[in-house]
This record gives sequence, C-alpha cells and structure tokens, in this order.
Amino acid sequence: MLLGILAGTSNGVAKVVFPLYAAAMHAAPWQIGLVGGLQFAGMLLLSLPLGALIDRHGSRPLFRFGCLGGIALFLVGFSFATTPWQLIACVVLFGFVNPFRMVTTQTEFLHLLPRIGAARAGWQRAAHSAGMFFLGPLLGAWLVGLVGYPETFRVVAAGLFVTLLIGERVLSSAPAGQGADATPLVGRVLDQFRLIGSRVDLRRTMLVEFVGQVAMSYFTVFVILVAIRRFGMPTQQAAGLVTLQGAAFVLTLLAAGAVVMAWRERTRYRTAFAILLCAELLLANPLHQGALWAGALLLGLGLGIQQLTCVAQFARLAQELGRGRTGGMFSLAGPSGALVGAVLGGILNQYFGMLAGFHVLALLFFVQLARTWLPVRRAPEAGAGAGASADQNVEKKVATGP
Repeated sequence: MLLGILAGTSNGVAKVVFPLYAAAMHAAPWQIGLVGGLQFAGMLLLSLPLGALIDRHGSRPLFRFGCLGGIALFLVGFSFATTPWQLIACVVLFGFVNPFRMVTTQTEFLHLLPRIGAARAGWQRAAHSAGMFFLGPLLGAWLVGLVGYPETFRVVAAGLFVTLLIGERVLSSAPAGQGADATPLVGRVLDQFRLIGSRVDLRRTMLVEFVGQVAMSYFTVFVILVAIRRFGMPTQQAAGLVTLQGAAFVLTLLAAGAVVMAWRERTRYRTAFAILLCAELLLANPLHQGALWAGALLLGLGLGIQQLTCVAQFARLAQELGRGRTGGMFSLAGPSGALVGAVLGGILNQYFGMLAGFHVLALLFFVQLARTWLPVRRAPEAGAGAGASADQNVEKKVATGP
C-alpha cells in the first residue's frame, strides 16, 4: 500500500500538471486532450505483453525498468519541454515506461487478494488513488505555484527514485518468472485474446472497468478547466475538485468493502451505475459551482463501488486463468478507458464545448444501468445450488465458455 501511495502521488502530480502546462503553452483543446490521454497509450499496447513477460521474468525486474525510465524522462524530457508538441512527445514516451510499474504491482495484488479476502479488494487501488487523486493534485498545484513547472518535474523524478527503492524491497517476495520454460510471448498474447473472445464474464468486467476509467479520466483532465473558465475558480481550488473525487473514491474502497461485497453482484452494479448517472447529470448541467462539488463526490462514490466489484471479479479470474495473463487484461481495460476519456474528450471539447463529454458519459451510464435489468444467461451448471442467484451462477462459469 505504501508503494501504491508513492506511485500514485507521482502519477497524480503529473496528471494534473501536464494539462496545466499544456494550457500555459497556449495549446489547443485537442492538444490538451492528447497530453492528458496519451500517457495511457503505452498501457493500452503493452498490458497484454507485460502480462506474458511477468510469467517469464517475474515482476521485480520489469518494475525496476519502469521506475528508471520514468526518472530519466522527467529529468531530461519534461523539464526541458517548451512547446506543446515537445510535451506531447514526452508524454508518449512516458506512456511506454509507466506500464512496467503499474501492471506489475496490480498483478501481484490480484495474486495476493484471495489470501487477504474480498472485503479488501479495493485496498491496492485505494492506496494508488490516494496518491493520484488526493495527494498528487494538491502537491502538483502547490509545487507549480511555488517553483514552476520544470522544478515540479524534477521533484516527481525524486519521488520515483524513492518508489524504486521501496519497490525493490516490496517485490523481493514476488514469485519468480518461469524463464525459458514459459510459453513464448506471442503465444501467450494470442491466448489472452482468445480468452477475451470466449469468456462473457471477462468481457463484461473489462467493459465496466473501461467505461469507469473513461469517466474518471475525462473528469480529471477537464473539470479543472471547466471550474476555472466557467466559474472563475483559482487553480488550487479547482484542483480540489479532483481531490474531493479522489477522496470519496479512496474512502469507498477502504471502508465500504465489507458492506458492498455482501450484496449480490447485480445490486452492486445497479447502485454504482445509478450514482454515476446522477454524478454525470450534475456535471453536465452545472448551474452553480456547487454542482461540480456534488458531482465530484458522487463520481468518487459510484466509481468506488464499481471498482470493488471489478477487482474481486479479476482476482477470481486470476485464480482460474493465471496471474500474469489476467493481470495484463485487467491493466488493459482501465488505461484504454483513460486514453479514450482524455483524447476523445479533447475532440468533443474542441467542437461541442467543455460539457459535452459529461453528457455522453451520462448516456453511457444510463445504458449500463438499463442493461442490469436484462435477463442474465445462466451457466451450464444450472443446479449449482438451490439458493444461488443468477449472478453467482454466471461467476461460476469455467474456461469452456459461456
């Protein structure tokens, strides 16, 4: 959890400072969207291969590479960027080294979860999010005002170095890779695609995670600009919207697991989607800045309930399908949503205004909520227990397919 907090804080500073730095360079809205979203492009491309590499080499050496690459980029790349396109180029490179840190730690937590219990399913994401959405935005806004953008990036590099030292200790107990005995990389990646195509429970969980991260990414990248330009809020106060959303998200993950995980899966999803729909409607029609604060609070709560359900599902799948390939698929769903939320959000802002993305998200959550009332197809083992619910039967499907 300490490792997650440090990694999240570094990412949180960058996540807030990158769009602000692009705006200070007078970047166009679509360029700001690229800055906010392309840091996830590498995760989109590398999540599945990294899942296979974890099985072959283990998590520790891959994590080490990710930290060292990030340190180098912040010291010699971001610190010297002077144009939007230079900043975008650095963000792209960062997107290709950051997955080596993120996929490895997420995979090892999924491997650990069955031993610590489903009620703690949100702990790793809570620790990371505490840094990314609470400590990081506050620290980033404060550092920019105090020392400026280049020095802020050097502070992030120092934070990544501390993260590297702690990660070396934490991951020393991670299972070693299989080395030359592991299945070749291409075969493992193709196997992951076959699983996605054959498992309806896997596709459903990945889709829920994807849309949730679209919402979180769009909010984080653009709500600050909405607050500043529409309501004249100062930068640090506007960054507080991201902090509030992150705090609600983290507290839900940490404190609500025992209660939420006692509900049926369908009830958890219905509750989450209903809350998220309300949040997006408030953000899409902010008649007063208070609507932004209320929307931020509800967004954090709804995404927390949704995340608890998704992590528990992926942990179950990791036990059945293997930790490396499941960790890769888990890491693919979220960052691909974050990329889409930021990049397409920038395009929507360019042509339809800053609030257009919130309208689209409200529609998506309405559709997801409506889908929870559709009949659930039962698994072949229909007699799995007299008291089992339809949701529980679906969760008991095996690799032979739906």
